[in-house]
Amino acid sequence: MTTTLPQTYIHSAPLATLAPHLLPHLPKSLPLLRRLQFHTASPSARIIATFPPPSSSSPPPTTTTNTAPPASFAAIWADRTRAPETECWIFSTFETLPPPPPTPSQRHEARAQCLALLAVTARLPATTPLTIIGSLNESLLRLIGGEEVGRLAPQKVVSRGTEHDDDDDDDTGTGGGGVIRGVSVPYCKWLIGPPGAEGGGGRSQGVGSLPPGYAFDELRGEDELKLTIARTEIPKTEETLAQLGCCGVRHTPGSASTATATATRTAADAREGEEGQGRGALVAWAFLGVDGSLTSLHVEPEHRGRGLAKAVSRRLFRSLADDASAMGFRAADGAGDGVGGYGRGEGWAHSDVAEENLGSAGVARAMGGKEGWRVRWVSVDLAAVVEERWTKLLGEEVVVRVG
Repeated sequence: MTTTLPQTYIHSAPLATLAPHLLPHLPKSLPLLRRLQFHTASPSARIIATFPPPSSSSPPPTTTTNTAPPASFAAIWADRTRAPETECWIFSTFETLPPPPPTPSQRHEARAQCLALLAVTARLPATTPLTIIGSLNESLLRLIGGEEVGRLAPQKVVSRGTEHDDDDDDDTGTGGGGVIRGVSVPYCKWLIGPPGAEGGGGRSQGVGSLPPGYAFDELRGEDELKLTIARTEIPKTEETLAQLGCCGVRHTPGSASTATATATRTAADAREGEEGQGRGALVAWAFLGVDGSLTSLHVEPEHRGRGLAKAVSRRLFRSLADDASAMGFRAADGAGDGVGGYGRGEGWAHSDVAEENLGSAGVARAMGGKEGWRVRWVSVDLAAVVEERWTKLLGEEVVVRVG
């Protein structure tokens, strides 16, 4: 039996044609939705789905034909030029299937959809067939990679690396996993939902207070961006960090806390902060990533244990809830009215915390977060997707057709 992979379609206006179909699947669709909403569009990015955008001859958007989401679909945001940073985010309605466990036909359909998206992504210009998918739901990891994924030793940081030699494969490195070449350690997706939202914890009140001698402020200049990069093992670039909403904390011994003034740097307005001018060294910070997650949260060692991580995180998420557009996230078409023009779903925030990172888990819990699901960063060999030896990933011969 031969199965042709499903057709795929480019969505050139994803906030209008794809995002409305992601909204009903919150919070599972949150990482991809936020990536679409990020204010800086990459000219080399492609947004691809297994259903077509409405054509000019389609019925108006108010009709049921256009507003009813497909029963089953998958979508990907892909930019093969962003190395060493994450290059892909993927979502499948398979992630949201209710109990009982998925049927073989549901697994088959979802796997084919994901494989079709990866086959198209393999055709995008890049210097290596390896790419990094970020915050991938473990249910999709097992779906795409199969039992071979279990042979891969988790890595603290998964890199795109270079094309490898199959002769060097072993069970402890990045080889031996078929299409999946490397997996990160498991992360827990912590969710902070709007009041009354199903699946999300209740957001804690307040904007975050600081002890005496500390003040909120924005980050200033290249030197401080370089400092934040030096404090993390996760690949970051100054160009990307400069586009992100962030919040910092400065320390000046003997000064009073100024936790009530506004000092969160926004992506839309990178004005010079007033609160922390001349107030000393930057000792804590956090960013909102391109997928809307809390990222690069850090407190210098000598200032830990004073509640700075909770305060700066709470401050950042409060700014996102108050005015998401100012923090760099656009509203999705059809999302309805919402705070800051964010529309429906504006209240959701999320953070990916490594399971062994008990400190960051405590911060998420203190902000009212709730544990969601496990995710991984995954290195995928896109060449393997289109090679003949991988055309039996679905349990039968598959014709890989790029749509």
